Amino acid sequence: MIVHRAGDQGYFNLTLMPPAALESIPRRPIEMVFVLDTSGSMSGVPIKQAKDAAEFALQQLRPEDSFQIIRFSDRASALGTQPLAATRQNIQRGVSHLRGLESGGGTMMIEGIKAALDFPMDENRQRYVVFLTDGYIGNETEILSAMQQRLNGARIFSFGVGSSVNRFLMERMAALGDGAVAYIGAHDDPVPVMQAFINRAAHPAMEHLKIDWGGLAVSDVFPRDLPDLFVGRPITITGRFDPKSLERAGRATI
Repeated sequence: MIVHRAGDQGYFNLTLMPPAALESIPRRPIEMVFVLDTSGSMSGVPIKQAKDAAEFALQQLRPEDSFQIIRFSDRASALGTQPLAATRQNIQRGVSHLRGLESGGGTMMIEGIKAALDFPMDENRQRYVVFLTDGYIGNETEILSAMQQRLNGARIFSFGVGSSVNRFLMERMAALGDGAVAYIGAHDDPVPVMQAFINRAAHPAMEHLKIDWGGLAVSDVFPRDLPDLFVGRPITITGRFDPKSLERAGRATI
């Protein structure tokens, strides 16, 4: 933590460093919701990469996990009304469903968001919603608003697929959902990208972070809502404080 005082105003910069490796962090049950863009703009290589990435992730799940697969173009449809237990039989069912998906039609991404976030949250598992899309839409504000209204603790991981990805949308989705963003280019192998995501998502070092400032009068803290702490992604928190409050403040704790 770095602290600087300028006259009667104080400033701070606090960096939280995650562990260097995953070995000491236990794997916990997760609920994976795969949302695949099957619109016409995803035809060819992008839809194949999205399906390959999702299939690989699906096959890494454990029996204590659950999953759901949602595709969207002009409308959205799901493999079922609720997440499925990640049994061998259900995973094979999911793989067959993925392989049968074809691209075509418009991009009604908002329908995919509603389908992914509107069904009840599983209290025993952390929900991760994985969007695989080129984000080739024109109503980003509406999309982001609909997502923010429905998050309810879900983490959003966005995968930009293809050579003309809407990076603004991908990054804003991940930021609002306390997740991360990755990109799969036209010549990239999607499997390593998805493997890195699974390692990170299933092993958060710390979750639901809150800071007890111990009586220190702080303001303009950014980010206001702290994301989870993942290996490979430190968190930096900045803000201002009243130096006079130091006299009566206890130690700030995390």
